[in-house]
Amino acid sequence: MKRNAMINYCFFNTISAWGGGEKWHLDVASYLHKKGASVVVVAVQNSPLSKKAEALGIEVRHIKLSNLSFLNPMVVYRVARLLRRYSVNSLIINSPRDLKCAGLAAWFINTPNVIFRRGSDIAIKNTVLNRFLYQKVVHKVLVNSPATQTSLNANNAQLVAKSKIKLVPNGIDSDKFLDAPFSPIYEKNTDEFVLCTLGRLVPQKNHEFLIDLAVELKRRQLHFKLLIGGSGPLEGDLKQKARSAGVSGSIVFKGFIERPKDLYSSGDVFLLPSLWEGFGYVLAEAGLSALPSVAFDVSSNSQIIQDGKTGFLVPESNTSLFADALIKLWQNEKLRNEMGEAAKRFVRKNFEAERIFKEIEYAIS
Repeated sequence: MKRNAMINYCFFNTISAWGGGEKWHLDVASYLHKKGASVVVVAVQNSPLSKKAEALGIEVRHIKLSNLSFLNPMVVYRVARLLRRYSVNSLIINSPRDLKCAGLAAWFINTPNVIFRRGSDIAIKNTVLNRFLYQKVVHKVLVNSPATQTSLNANNAQLVAKSKIKLVPNGIDSDKFLDAPFSPIYEKNTDEFVLCTLGRLVPQKNHEFLIDLAVELKRRQLHFKLLIGGSGPLEGDLKQKARSAGVSGSIVFKGFIERPKDLYSSGDVFLLPSLWEGFGYVLAEAGLSALPSVAFDVSSNSQIIQDGKTGFLVPESNTSLFADALIKLWQNEKLRNEMGEAAKRFVRKNFEAERIFKEIEYAIS
């Protein structure tokens, strides 16, 4: 596509929940919209993405897809008709489900630029369908970390041509985040060490580990409170496990957090027990909030946490070493504050949105 041609962007994301991919779509769509570009967002009605985009004045169209929607000719036709209606020539897709349906629709009508934005380092299955999608339908794959990039061809070295892959880390508008209003959601008691985490309550985020960690911290007689922000299907199971383990009094489930700063401003240290992350937005946000973070040394976490400088990286699922890191931060307030300030400087220097969004704009245009 010629760079001086009129570009009509379509951000296609039918995930009902709010996560890093949805935030990325909203941030980039908002950036382009503010610049006066032609932007439409396709999302599930009443989803967080839909509501947030509409609140920003971005045009939103609604559609709901399932994993098998690509097998329904009428659904594919409906998507193709929508793309034609808006003369979409740059289609940005976020999930495999959407890639199958919207990607197929775009292929049928020869949409000139189909971009798949991949934010998770889960290896892609080497199926006939995936070979067709990544080799015939997708023109470019945007990845947010080296770990995500490596996962693309983990099961087939030729699945995605290297010439199609563009690595651009996620960006965060530091000034906007820092200037946003906030109100702490927890008032700590004297000498209480407050730990916080934020993420959907799903298996990937591995909140069960935090309950085991709470047991270990209690055994070590640490006076702490763990704030868990987020909602999801595992909430009931996690609460039951906390009760059974005898640590429910040390854990507070705060539910969905509309303003993340409300949580970060309540904590002393941020924890991320995820088994994998394409790019940990929450780590960047916690860093901007001057919180040191402790996380597993997996996926892209080392891209955001400088081990020993802005936080600590520990081996996956190692409760003892995770607890050691927290005890060290609890015992040394000076170290905790220095790491928090270092995290803030690191995020501002390396993930500033304006520069990164310009890279993304060039990549999808």
